[in-house]
Amino acid sequence: MIKKLFYTTTALALATTIGLTAMAQNKDTKLAITDLGSGIYMIEGAGGNVGLSVGDDGAFLIDDQFAHMSEKILAAVAERSDQPLAYVINTHYHGDHTGGNEQMADSGARIVAHDNVRKRLLESDEQPSDAALPIITFSEEVTFHWNDHEVFVSHPLNAHTDGDAVVMFKTANIIHLGDTFFSGRWPYIDLDGGGTVAGYIANLEYYAGQIDADTKVIPGHGPLSNRQDIEEMIAILKDSQQRVLALKQAGKTEAEIIAAKPLADYESYDWRFINSEKMIKTFLKDASL
Repeated sequence: MIKKLFYTTTALALATTIGLTAMAQNKDTKLAITDLGSGIYMIEGAGGNVGLSVGDDGAFLIDDQFAHMSEKILAAVAERSDQPLAYVINTHYHGDHTGGNEQMADSGARIVAHDNVRKRLLESDEQPSDAALPIITFSEEVTFHWNDHEVFVSHPLNAHTDGDAVVMFKTANIIHLGDTFFSGRWPYIDLDGGGTVAGYIANLEYYAGQIDADTKVIPGHGPLSNRQDIEEMIAILKDSQQRVLALKQAGKTEAEIIAAKPLADYESYDWRFINSEKMIKTFLKDASL
């Protein structure tokens, strides 16, 4: 499958807006750290949820939020590990997941990501420093044998972006889905960044089939979750998509579809950046549908 590699000012504008808003509102944000067992933690702060693994081989992170959170994240790592931070795996290119790359690299970590993450960071107008770029990239999958875990990192279908990575700790039964899963809220599907609605839903269906009821699921945003939470989101996205496309097929314009409020009973999933209206526009704009 040929994957589109392009960058638009729309994606940059949204990423910048999210980044500046978070920095302004969350500069004093404290970390919330959940011990998942087996030396693995979930860290919530400003930006995407972070995964942390500690052990004899050294610490590694999954994502690193915004740059202004780096000092706090590094302190959290130091409190839980007497070994240095060795790796950071970026689940995609957005700044709320990669903003701390430079600081993490300066601390000695190697940045790892899908090929398209490096490409999109290089294509961005923000011109990241060399230290902020992934120095190890992969096209489909890579496995870390680290801290007594088999850590399987895979690139799914184009879902949130075209450079997504999902990280599975197989023996610990823990998975970090990055922004291929927003728990309890509408997802942001970055169409300009190569994401697709069809891929987003298919990806959730695939991983729901790969895990069990006891799997601890770290979403890109939202609380620690489980398979049932993923299944609920699949059902909501499928139903919402069907409602919107039915109105489109009936000849309704975008304005008329929005005015009809076909997703009114799902407005509890609205959040600061993605509400029902934006979700409708995503369904209508996505060329994969």
